[in-house]
Amino acid sequence: MRNITKRDILFFTLGLITFFMIESIYNWDSTKKSFMNGWNDSQSGKMK
Repeated sequence: MRNITKRDILFFTLGLITFFMIESIYNWDSTKKSFMNGWNDSQSGKMK
């Protein structure tokens, strides 16, 4: 079995970040709405 290297972790992390960036840009309206709902809930104390 092969050892996991720093390079493997770096590329995995970069892949995750890239995925979330593309997903956020592609569904910008939904992302913005969800973010604002979470922000407003946290400011009003609705979140536990």
